[in-house]
Amino acid sequence: MFSINQKVINELVKLLTKFIERKTGILSIKNRSNAELIHYYYEILRYWNKINFILKRNLKFTNESHVSNNYSNAKYLIAIYRIVWEKENAIAVGNELKFGSDELALIKKLDVFSWKQALKGKNEIERLSLEIAIPTFSIKKLAPIMDLETIRANFKQMDGKEGNKILFFRLNDLPYEKNQQNSLNIVFKDLEELGINAKQDSNFSEVFYTDLKNKKKIILNRLYKEGKLVIQDKASFAVTHLLEPQANELICDMCAAPGIKTSIIAQLSQNKATILANDFSKQRLKGTKQLLKKLNVLNTNLMNSDGIKLPVRFTNFFDKILLDAPCTGSGTFSTNPELKWRQNEGFLHQNLVLQEKLLKSAINLLKPSGILVYSTCSLYPEEGELQVLKVLNHFKPMELPNWFSPSYKINHQHIPGTGRLFPATHRTKGFFIAKFKKK
Repeated sequence: MFSINQKVINELVKLLTKFIERKTGILSIKNRSNAELIHYYYEILRYWNKINFILKRNLKFTNESHVSNNYSNAKYLIAIYRIVWEKENAIAVGNELKFGSDELALIKKLDVFSWKQALKGKNEIERLSLEIAIPTFSIKKLAPIMDLETIRANFKQMDGKEGNKILFFRLNDLPYEKNQQNSLNIVFKDLEELGINAKQDSNFSEVFYTDLKNKKKIILNRLYKEGKLVIQDKASFAVTHLLEPQANELICDMCAAPGIKTSIIAQLSQNKATILANDFSKQRLKGTKQLLKKLNVLNTNLMNSDGIKLPVRFTNFFDKILLDAPCTGSGTFSTNPELKWRQNEGFLHQNLVLQEKLLKSAINLLKPSGILVYSTCSLYPEEGELQVLKVLNHFKPMELPNWFSPSYKINHQHIPGTGRLFPATHRTKGFFIAKFKKK
C-alpha cells in the first residue's frame, strides 16, 4: 500500500473540515508549498459530489452516530477517495486514519461499491452530474444552450485527470529584444535539453504548448525562474491580445490581480504604454507587484481601489480598458476545483451585480472611440452575452479572430463583437470575450 505522510493526513483533515464549513482563505502559503497535501486536497474537491454521494449512500445502511461532526466527515472523504479512486485496502486506510471498529465496518463496504447499481433510478442530469463530478446547477444553466453531450465534452476536458493534457506557456521578451527568433532558439534549446517537446501555437508566436506532465520541468527551468517563460492559458493571452496595446496609450486593467494580463499588455506594447493596474484586493496586489518585477514590466502603476468607483479625476480618461471581470469561474474548474461547489444562484447573482457595475464604470472612464475588451472565464450566458446586451447601445462592435467560436445566440442571433473559447474546441479554459469601441 502507498501510505500518506501522517502530518499530511492531519493537515488534510483540517483543510477539508474548513471547506465543509464553507470557510474562506483555507490554503496558506505553507500549505501551497506542500505538493502531496495540495494533490489530495484538490483531488478530493475535484470529485466532491461523487465522494459525498458514496458517503451518504453508505450511511443509509448504518448507524450515523459515529459521523457526528465535520471532522469525522472529512476523514471519511479521505478514506473513500483512497479506497475507491486509488484502490487501496480498506483496513489499511482505516488504520492510517486511526478509525475505530464502527468506522472500519463502514468503509469495508466500499470494496463492493458499484456505480452501476448506485445510479439506478437517477435522471439524466443527476447521472451526468455524478459521472463528470459537476454540480447539477451548472448543467441546468447550460442545458438550454448546449446539448448534454457538448456539456459532457467541455467539462471532461476541464477534468485534471481525463481531459486537459496540454500546458500553455508564453515567451516573455521584456526587456524587448529586436531579434525574437534568437530568443525562441534559446527557449527551444533549453526545453530540448530537458526532454520537453514544445510546439509553437498556430495563432500566437509568443505562445507554446506541451504535455501537462512537463509542468514541473518547466517550473524548474532557469528561463522560468528568470521570468522568460510564463505559464498561462492561451485564452488568457487571447483576451489581452485583442486590446492591441500601442506605445503612448493610457490603458487601464480594471481587475488586474494576479497581474498576468497586465504583463501581456506591457509585453505587447514593448513597455511603451502607460498602464494603470487596479485591483480591489490589497493582498493580491502584493503578489502582482512581485510578478511584474520578475517579468521586467515597466510604466505600470498599481492601484488598490474598487473598480466600480475608480479614484481618477476625469471621465473619458483611458484610451483602452481591459475588464476581465470577477465571475463564477465556471470555465476554470481544471485549475479551481473548489469553485465547482460554490455554483448556485446566490454566487451567480453576486457576480452579475458586480460585473454590471464594473461595466458602467468602464463606460464612464473610456474615451470616445476608446476600446473596451470585456471577458469572463465563465460558460454561463448571464455573465457574457446577457451582460453585454445591457450596455450595447454605448458601443460599436469590433471584429474578433475567426478562430474564436461564436457566442451563444440570444433571440436567435449572435451578438456582434462577441465570441467564446471552449475547453472541448480550443483546449483552453472556457471564456466569453467581447471587443467594443465606444461611440
